[in-house]
Amino acid sequence: MAFRPVKRRAPLLLGAGVALLVSAGLARAAEPISWDQAEQHVGEEATVRGRVLGVRCTKLSCLLAFDPTFNRFTAVVQAAKFGDLPPDQLEQRYTGRQVEVHGKIVDNDKKPEIVLQSPQDITLTVGERKKERDEERTNAAQAQVETLARIGDVLDRVSALTERMAAVQERMELLLGELEQRNAALAQALATPAPSAPVPSYGEPQARPAYQALRTIKRGMSRDEVVRLVGEPISVEDSGGGWATWYYGYGRSISFDARGRAQSFVGFPAP
Repeated sequence: MAFRPVKRRAPLLLGAGVALLVSAGLARAAEPISWDQAEQHVGEEATVRGRVLGVRCTKLSCLLAFDPTFNRFTAVVQAAKFGDLPPDQLEQRYTGRQVEVHGKIVDNDKKPEIVLQSPQDITLTVGERKKERDEERTNAAQAQVETLARIGDVLDRVSALTERMAAVQERMELLLGELEQRNAALAQALATPAPSAPVPSYGEPQARPAYQALRTIKRGMSRDEVVRLVGEPISVEDSGGGWATWYYGYGRSISFDARGRAQSFVGFPAP
């Protein structure tokens, strides 16, 4: 009995699957086409490269235009995909940047477009990614510089405030020192009894000058002139400011101003 060789088909199927995967990968890794050539590849799955010149969104979809008129190739994000591709982020991230979009190019009202299904279907080009990283680093550095500048400004204000507080404290200490000195002087003044006025010796016998001599005392006389006419006083009271009062007993007294001139008389007869 002759044996027939068994045909192995599994390796053939495996090889076919690998071939499909390789071809799909090659299709994705194929050189991107320019956005203005997309209309020539309608019906094909391709990667289209170009600069996004505008983003227009409605409640139903967002269009990323590679032509300012929005009349040529566009990348479309349906409202169902807004969770993965939010409209505000689309405009902020891609406007003015060069991108690559991948998907099947379809004709929509005689205009080529690719409907994006996931964030992986749109990426920045290598140059744009480098530029974005540079911008991020520049922005981070600028933010750091601004933060340091603000911190420096705050420190300057704190330093100025500290100096003002130190000056205020110094003035307060000076005022407190002056206040303590005044309090000490006041306490000393209160503790020192005031000098009592001399008691006139009305009843003490003493030589009384002649009546005519008493009548010759006039305002404006000097102390020497008064002494020559009526003699030395029994006691002298300092009235402050250079003024003084001489007491002669029997209720008689003469007040002198700061210049030493007689100004008022008590107990002396009128001239």
